[in-house]
Amino acid sequence: MRFFVYVTFVVTLWAGALPNDIPKDHWAAPAVAEVVARGWLQGYPGGAFKGELSLDRYQLATTLARVLADSPLPVRESEVRFKDVKPNHWALPGIRRMVGEGLVLGFPDQTYRGASVLTRYQLSLVLDKLLQSLGIAAPARALRPDDLPAGHWAEGAVMRMIGLDVLPMGADGLFRGNQPVNRYQMARALWRVGQLGLSSQEASAQIGVASALPNNTPQSPSSSALPAGQTGVNSSVQASQQTPLVPVEVTTASVPEGTALSSLSAAPLPEGWASAILEQSLIHLGQDRGSGRVWATLKHQGQQAIALLRLDESPRLEAFYPLNEAVAVASEGWAWLEGGRQLLFWDAKAQKTRLYGPIGQSGAREALPPVFAAGVQEGLLGGVALDESRNYLALMSGRPLCLPDCEKAASSQVLRLVLLGLNPDGLFAEYAYLLDDPKNRVVGLAWPKPRLLLVHEHDGQKSRIYSVDLNQADDLAFTEWDTPEAGLELRPLVKPLTKKLILEVPLTNPRGLALLSSTEAVILQQGVLRLKLDKPLW
Repeated sequence: MRFFVYVTFVVTLWAGALPNDIPKDHWAAPAVAEVVARGWLQGYPGGAFKGELSLDRYQLATTLARVLADSPLPVRESEVRFKDVKPNHWALPGIRRMVGEGLVLGFPDQTYRGASVLTRYQLSLVLDKLLQSLGIAAPARALRPDDLPAGHWAEGAVMRMIGLDVLPMGADGLFRGNQPVNRYQMARALWRVGQLGLSSQEASAQIGVASALPNNTPQSPSSSALPAGQTGVNSSVQASQQTPLVPVEVTTASVPEGTALSSLSAAPLPEGWASAILEQSLIHLGQDRGSGRVWATLKHQGQQAIALLRLDESPRLEAFYPLNEAVAVASEGWAWLEGGRQLLFWDAKAQKTRLYGPIGQSGAREALPPVFAAGVQEGLLGGVALDESRNYLALMSGRPLCLPDCEKAASSQVLRLVLLGLNPDGLFAEYAYLLDDPKNRVVGLAWPKPRLLLVHEHDGQKSRIYSVDLNQADDLAFTEWDTPEAGLELRPLVKPLTKKLILEVPLTNPRGLALLSSTEAVILQQGVLRLKLDKPLW
């Protein structure tokens, strides 16, 4: 089967100024770009950042003095006389500001010990005091690290910094408070402090950054909050300069109809799966890092699995993982379970799974926004997608959360795009995405390049694939919008994600989205369809 459609073509690129020793796909690159641009952290001669270097207490003082200079807080300095800090010491102005703000104290022997390595416990205490001065409240609950002793002198600060995602714990549940803080970690912590400060303060200084990830997309004028009862759908689809329409060829993949999984898999399949037919078993397709491969979600006779499927001239299953849970969508080992209340990660090396759930809920690692405890109707999850650096996971339901209930949410156009940080793991950011129409649904998500996050929206007759701009939307994470009482699904009084149309294809029942290359995408509809573009997406 072969037919042609036309698409509009949009490209977004990274243009942030990065030190010359940091790759664009480094996990800390967005944070470093922001804090260096603001002058909070400085590079070294020759343009290097040297992110692995540990910081000492002198550097902490000078760094936070720069952050405080950008904050709405009044200047408060204190005369200090530490026995080990000379009157002409280069860090003395910063130490005075820190002491004046009550962020640091000396030691009982009247020393500052500035050359001592800064630990994560110490940084937690200082940043906790700073955020309290800015009036930023921590969530009521946070997941406790396994290595934080009860009654520890920094216990309260550590729990608040974890809850606010300023100093998250690792994927293994450890905080490692006695370990030194390096420049990468400091950049990430200050990035989050800036973000929290911006979302919580409306001061002219605007301490913070405007985006979850730095972006070179031109900024549109700030729009006011939407009036009650209006969804502002039209305002979320931003007009943009577009290249002339280019043709896209849509064909079926090179998998013959009726192909059994046993004929595709090089490894033995579990009992009951060998006879399964590929196109009948597939329920969703997700992105994979490897060229020419996709992650398939499969269901057969009540059994569930995720698999790595290579789509070339000789299609084959490269990996197959049966699961006991009801999986709706998957990508690169991450599987979102039906109902949207739990997220599962399959660790292929350890042959173990990790389970994530909403913040404030027991039984799983707390990572999803609290409102996801409401869930969505079965079969209505949109997709999950890992970014190229493997440090962020995006997920979006296909239909609005059941808030205040599923019946009322049926008329909503508001979905939530969630970003989880994976290094370490925890809730990173959350945005409102507005469907073009309340009857539409999101059926796929792909993140093939850092600046190209794609959403597959379907209206029953056509598939529209949008790129979304994280740079211009309100971050809802850890705000009042993460409570059922806020009513975001019915009253979206926030600035939503800006959508730019990438392509439009007439399809009746598509599912999933994955990019095999810069010029080829695949989706699922009665088997695998390939979309071949004449011009590359990146």
